Amino acid sequence: MANQLPLTSSLSSLGKAETTAELAKTLLWQTLPEFLSFEERVNLSFERAKSIVQHYKLTAEDVFQVNNRYWRFNSDPILALDGSVGTLLTIHYNLCLGTIAKYLKDRPDLQPIVDKLQAFEWNGQYCLTELGHGLDVINMETRATQLPDGSFDLHTPNDRAAKFMPPTAPSGHPCIAVVHARLFVDDEDRGPKVFLVQLHDGKQMNAGVTSKVLAPRGSARPVKHCLTHFNHVHLPASALLSHPEKPKVPREAFFDNISRVITGTISMGALGISGMRIASFVAAKYSLRRHVIDVSTKVSRPIISFSTQYTAVLSAIAQTLVLREFSNYCHGLFRSAKEPTTKHFIAAVMKTTAIKAAQATTLELSERCGAQGLAEVNQINVTHGDVRGAAIAEGDVLVISIRFAIDLLLKRVRVPPYLFPDCLLARHERSLTSSLRASLAHAASHRDQTFDTLLPLCQPLIEAIGSRMAYDAARRGLDEDILDLFVASHIRKDPAWYALNEGFDTATQVRMETEAAKKLLPRINVLLDLLQVEPYVVAPITSDAKWDQYVTSLDTYGETPMRSVSQSSSLH
Repeated sequence: MANQLPLTSSLSSLGKAETTAELAKTLLWQTLPEFLSFEERVNLSFERAKSIVQHYKLTAEDVFQVNNRYWRFNSDPILALDGSVGTLLTIHYNLCLGTIAKYLKDRPDLQPIVDKLQAFEWNGQYCLTELGHGLDVINMETRATQLPDGSFDLHTPNDRAAKFMPPTAPSGHPCIAVVHARLFVDDEDRGPKVFLVQLHDGKQMNAGVTSKVLAPRGSARPVKHCLTHFNHVHLPASALLSHPEKPKVPREAFFDNISRVITGTISMGALGISGMRIASFVAAKYSLRRHVIDVSTKVSRPIISFSTQYTAVLSAIAQTLVLREFSNYCHGLFRSAKEPTTKHFIAAVMKTTAIKAAQATTLELSERCGAQGLAEVNQINVTHGDVRGAAIAEGDVLVISIRFAIDLLLKRVRVPPYLFPDCLLARHERSLTSSLRASLAHAASHRDQTFDTLLPLCQPLIEAIGSRMAYDAARRGLDEDILDLFVASHIRKDPAWYALNEGFDTATQVRMETEAAKKLLPRINVLLDLLQVEPYVVAPITSDAKWDQYVTSLDTYGETPMRSVSQSSSLH
């Protein structure tokens, strides 16, 4: 197979890549995984993950502080080039290493483990949710019973308590996991605590640990997700990371234990934006390359010249460019926030806004590329699948939207200040907030039926806040024409409000977006350069050269057809 990579020697042949753009051009990253078996794809992802670890050389302090170096890693489009690598490394760095780093100051004995994780000599995993406990994981059933000598017995008491769904099966790298379990001391339930557990040596599971490999998710890049069971696994006393006492306020203690999930929330948003960068670039390049015969003129024209195509493509590009500015703005707000609730609110707004935009644009762009848009190798459709996973990971966007929308309406949290209070998106946000607060004022309690009618509006409210913040963040850095298209593309998210409050009927709304997109069309190549993502694009449909190389690599039956030069550009 032309695209097959000898994985055993892949890293040794990389050399020194100064940037991930150079790393993305190596054979390790240019290999098309679609030609590989499931196991080969998983192995490839681990090799790619290790190459990124070696490139960034992040420390536990980088991860714990969520500093600029760590944010550059989170925002790097190479993670979206292979979404399974993004999954592996966000678990490894943020959830596992980040959690351990929290205890490192008082536990110097953890440093050798940190060293192995930093070098990716060990793979880090994170076992929190259970098959029967996702959003209500505070009610987890995995038990860690303290024994008379101070050690612990870790046990999965029933099938619904199996840890779901970190990739804990042997992967060639020894694996250690942060495991959340209820601590029992002298039959007293002291609530969820944090433990460190060695799972396997890279080849064989440790005694008492069972990992059942789940079927692939489908439509997303494969990660060897698992169900993980513990059968009376003996842990030394040092395995307990968190404080052993029963907390005075159990809920606060639990959220403190899982605080890295909050960091993961904002990281998922950055990953979604990287996916948008790649998807919009691929769709634009394909739309410029693909030609059809105009029925009226009998002349060949690129499909990007049709308003139905250039509006979708350019709107996606405009949203992507604005959301990149928004991402960095939120990172600054996140780091400067003092209260955990404020951090979580910023992360929730960032993730919800970015992920919902990524889901919508990748689906639309995939459709705008016809049958080619369905192929995994062309990066758009599979990015949509990856983003769907990100929407659930580290805080389901619907649930975190409900939590923080209610907190906002009850004035428990405040939105970041309006930098441009008279802009269209700011007016929309304030109106929606005011309307929902008025409705909430009639509720007797949070059990009142009024809350049920408000729940479907919570996510749109958080998205409205995020869209306004994104506009604020991009106003000083991006061209006004890009911002105009960004605003016009957001009007269709709540067309009734804009019709009733701004006088924009349906025809006006469509015309605003189409004309804003048409204004940017002559500058499409400049906009593609602003995405800064070309080295991370492997989709064959983006160029004749890539397409020819792809076709050559395909399994062929029968005689290979002879082609002229003109035939090689068959998409024209």
